[in-house]
Amino acid sequence: MNAIPRPKGREAIKAWHRQKIIDATIEVITTFGIAGTTIAKVVELADVSMGLVNSHFTSKDILLGQVLRQMADEYKAHWRQRLEQASAQPVAQLSAMVLADFDAEVMNLRTLGVWFAFRAQVRARPEYLELVGMREREQLQKTVALFEALNHEVHTPQDPVTLARLMSALLEGFWTEYYLYPRDFDRDKSIAAVFTFLDAFYSGRFGLTSG
Repeated sequence: MNAIPRPKGREAIKAWHRQKIIDATIEVITTFGIAGTTIAKVVELADVSMGLVNSHFTSKDILLGQVLRQMADEYKAHWRQRLEQASAQPVAQLSAMVLADFDAEVMNLRTLGVWFAFRAQVRARPEYLELVGMREREQLQKTVALFEALNHEVHTPQDPVTLARLMSALLEGFWTEYYLYPRDFDRDKSIAAVFTFLDAFYSGRFGLTSG
């Protein structure tokens, strides 16, 4: 649970308690799913009072929404950081986008378990879709723009929207495969498979990029 020591100062303590509750909710979802998540279980795991939870989140729905928002923000920050660390060339940027989805911070049973749990609720809670869709709008637009830039660089007429959708589908498929068969999943071979797919359209320019 919240490994950060209790801070000093009213606002800092308030934020610390809020994060402690969110972290506990993630753990409860991991164990019991969305339907089995109750405020009582969160209270027990977070070791806080019911009143404290209610003071931060006036309903279970609001708490779940905040959990999902935090996860979506963390995912966005992760792939953005990957792009910032890569060189500006389209191949390097697209490779970074791929590798971001295979990083252990993203591809782990805890994170994907919660992600898929929220996705299972989309029919009943369509407002979740924007945050748990295959790729959020900014990321998809960035991927399309990178394929457009690569097309210009290598003078090829590939359809950037189709390629972005196909790459997204591949990454989603590997997320699912990892979640269902974690013991058999080979991360390196899966990464190589995505780059092999991209190489088929761009004459081996991706190779087995590793960073």
